[in-house]
Amino acid sequence: MNSVQLHLIFTHLPIIGLGLAFLFNLVALIRKSEELQKLTFWFYILVGIFALLAYFTGDDAEKIMLTYPGITEDIIEPHESIALFFLIGLMITAVLSVFALFVLRTKKNLLKRFNIILLVIAFLLCALAVRTGATGGEIRHTEIEQGIYRK
Repeated sequence: MNSVQLHLIFTHLPIIGLGLAFLFNLVALIRKSEELQKLTFWFYILVGIFALLAYFTGDDAEKIMLTYPGITEDIIEPHESIALFFLIGLMITAVLSVFALFVLRTKKNLLKRFNIILLVIAFLLCALAVRTGATGGEIRHTEIEQGIYRK
């Protein structure tokens, strides 16, 4: 398996994982379950780890992709830029989740606040996730570039 294949595997995990973590967070808040709300923090941490894996395979994947005809830095750059913002957002979410797990050992009254904050951040990050995936897809999927799916 080469770095492009690894990058493709790892890049899908944070995008899908964030959506699932967001939904899990929402259900945990609606059900008012402390256990589910705490478990939500672990989901966000896991998504952050997935994002790091995607980030660390990106440079090697880029080197391989630049050897393909028609693939240039101009095509890859938009994906790199938006993916960096997405990574930073996921890292903030993961760090807040770690912080929340430690703080909540002594201050359980902050559980709902942390979950609401993370829910809002995750909602905003979902837009970045879609854009990151779309710009990544445009690198090799000419049907996206030509706008066949856009109306």
